Amino acid sequence: MVPGRDPAPAAPLEPSPDTGSAPSGTGRGRSDLDLARQQLEAIDRWHEARRGTQSAADRAAASREARMDLARRLDVIRAEHRAIVARTEAHLRVSAELLHRVSPRRAILVHRNAWFVDKVRADLQRQSIEVVASLTNGAEAVGAVVAEQPDLLLVEDSLPMMSGEDVVREVRAFAPYTRIGAQVAYDNRIAAMLDAGAHSAYTRRVPPTDVARGLASLLQDVHQPA
Repeated sequence: MVPGRDPAPAAPLEPSPDTGSAPSGTGRGRSDLDLARQQLEAIDRWHEARRGTQSAADRAAASREARMDLARRLDVIRAEHRAIVARTEAHLRVSAELLHRVSPRRAILVHRNAWFVDKVRADLQRQSIEVVASLTNGAEAVGAVVAEQPDLLLVEDSLPMMSGEDVVREVRAFAPYTRIGAQVAYDNRIAAMLDAGAHSAYTRRVPPTDVARGLASLLQDVHQPA
């Protein structure tokens, strides 16, 4: 400083140019946050997919277990059904044997010709055989025979609701002590009725008296299954 002179004014500072950029470090921090957010979202998606896979596997396993349980239940039901059928058949056989031992000889006639039925009924009654029912269709015949367990059954081959052959098969299954005589319209039907289980067969040319006599001859031993 020179004595007697004022000091020179200091030169003003020029402002630095505004570049518009963020302060140093701010952009890098924002990028790190975005990357972390993306990583978290990826992890969440992986866990969600994992949970979905496990749920599908669990559902498949539960479905398999349910099917196996249903199959086991069906097997049990089938076994119980077979046991019930076997017990029912055994009871029917015992009941049939008891009825045949203690009751008079009885017959059921299944025929649509009322005149023929009346003639056969009269001839059977003269031989001490009681006609307990006369029916005209196959379905009723099976029910009556199973319920009554008669000694004799006369059935014609052509019946409504159920054919004579089907009646014979059902009766042989559920009334083993019942002797069965069949009347057929034509000679070529005799073999079919005998194959179904009838013990004798007659064409319509055979008089009712001879049919009744033939039925009575079947009762040689009513205490043995037919």
